[in-house]
Amino acid sequence: MNVLAAPFLYTMPSELEAFFCFAKFIEESCPLYVQPTLEGVHRGLKLLDRCLKIVDPELFGYLRMKNLSAEIYAFPSVLTLCACTPPLDQVLMLWDFLLAFGVHLNVLCVIAQLLLIRDEVMSSPSPMRLLRTFPPLEAIPVIGIAVTLVRDLPAELYDELVRHPYEI
Repeated sequence: MNVLAAPFLYTMPSELEAFFCFAKFIEESCPLYVQPTLEGVHRGLKLLDRCLKIVDPELFGYLRMKNLSAEIYAFPSVLTLCACTPPLDQVLMLWDFLLAFGVHLNVLCVIAQLLLIRDEVMSSPSPMRLLRTFPPLEAIPVIGIAVTLVRDLPAELYDELVRHPYEI
């Protein structure tokens, strides 16, 4: 939770306001992400695999061939809504987008980061080395790609994506 709280502490004028905003954010936007079982995170990871299979079946297949699922390489990024990928100014820009349009889009932002390094991943005999730590976050291209990915998803999958952080 400390990684999720950090952007609030950095941007709010006081710890009290940061705590209030953080608590409200968790309660309303992604309560399943902070359950003891991390149910929302695990749902997000499964959805990431399903979405990647649709938007880039070749990359999905290559990662599967290497026994890599989102549970293995994307857990930190989904859990922290990409706050674990520096630099902070880019994280804050990405979070402005997520707070405005929905934290569910973080799954597509992680896919966007994958697509930005797709060539390196596809040519690597050991892609987990690349995926262990994503390259520095570049919010504008990530947001642009994530938004375009929405149109490629079937409506029922997008609906599931929207509901995964908060609805049982």
